[in-house]
Amino acid sequence: MRKNRRSVKTKNPTISPEEAVQFLEDMRLMSMNVDEPTVAISLRVPGNVLRSIKVKAGSKGKKYQSLMIEYLRKGLREEN
Repeated sequence: MRKNRRSVKTKNPTISPEEAVQFLEDMRLMSMNVDEPTVAISLRVPGNVLRSIKVKAGSKGKKYQSLMIEYLRKGLREEN
């Protein structure tokens, strides 16, 4: 059974020039494999997705959070 989901609404779909510059700088650093220190976040992930990531990470000898970061990077690169 699915729970009611709140739709994500954006106040303004455009980004500021400062946000655009920061995004481009972050992408440049990411392409050079330069990272800032990590930041703790809270993220709700479906249980089956998390279990799958943990199993896949274990089979590759990696930590699951490291694999999630790899997937995030890959997704960001593919958007361009």
